[in-house]
Amino acid sequence: MLMVQYDDKKTETPVPHAAVSSISMTLGLFALGIAWRKAGVLLGLPREIGEGILAFTFVLWLFLLAHYAGQVLRSPNGAGPELFLQLKDPFFTLVPITTGLASVALLPYVPGLAEVMLVVGVVGQLCFSSYHIGGQWQGGTPLAMETPAMYMPTVGANFASAIALGAFGENEWGYLFFGAGFLSWMSLESAYLFRLRTDKPMPEKKRPLMGIQLAPAFVGSSAYLSCSGGQIDAVVLGLIGYGILNLFFLLRLVTWILRVGLSMSLWAFSFAMASMVNVGFHLWHANMTGSFHVLGLTFVAFGTFIIALLLCGTARLIALHR
Repeated sequence: MLMVQYDDKKTETPVPHAAVSSISMTLGLFALGIAWRKAGVLLGLPREIGEGILAFTFVLWLFLLAHYAGQVLRSPNGAGPELFLQLKDPFFTLVPITTGLASVALLPYVPGLAEVMLVVGVVGQLCFSSYHIGGQWQGGTPLAMETPAMYMPTVGANFASAIALGAFGENEWGYLFFGAGFLSWMSLESAYLFRLRTDKPMPEKKRPLMGIQLAPAFVGSSAYLSCSGGQIDAVVLGLIGYGILNLFFLLRLVTWILRVGLSMSLWAFSFAMASMVNVGFHLWHANMTGSFHVLGLTFVAFGTFIIALLLCGTARLIALHR
């Protein structure tokens, strides 16, 4: 039987008990490890850095995934109803997305298993987005759901699939998913920004999710670079430009976003930051003009610094039992 909560009108509302959003920290860490692995190839930097990050993240991912599955199975709602509630959450797409990125981490060591995980991740995110977004197209979606989280099932998932497919050498398939992610982003961006400008301010607890707003430009750049063999062209430079613009906007809003204080929701910035590091390494390697070389180094330093802050903040929350 579903657990219910009662409001003043005595209506019953099912309450989900499992928290899939905890897996979000591995999304950024996988992307950071992939960036440093690529830096070992492009720039001759120590490959142990990238492999170490990926190994740590893979173990953390297994732990968090098992913890989440345990929450679903032990839910007072019952496993079936709880899973149905989870499918209504856009962050459920983190499960197939991180599975696809985990396959990249595993590729040099167990290629057969990595290929299976890639297929599971890519097909899984397509199945979830078909169910989740297809339901929204029937109408009646509350305006409260129009937060940056709505980018996850179509934009983030398809860009992540493109990154993984490019790492496996499936560049043509990767471009298909890049296109799906890019055009999904374009279709959602104006609707979300219109609500952000005209509706009441986003609740304090949801403001860290604005880190997802920074992700499409930099994650899309990483996806394109993964499929194009690292070629810096007008497409990727345009995406980087829009990413920098959004970065300035969010820097202006730092104190407004952090008003709720330190929380795990700030990991919403991690995918963008890790992708910024990856883009920085490619700019560094491209041997462009001196200013772009400096921009690449800045991206690497800034993105790595922010993720280091997130790790330190998480360690503090654990120490405080929060």
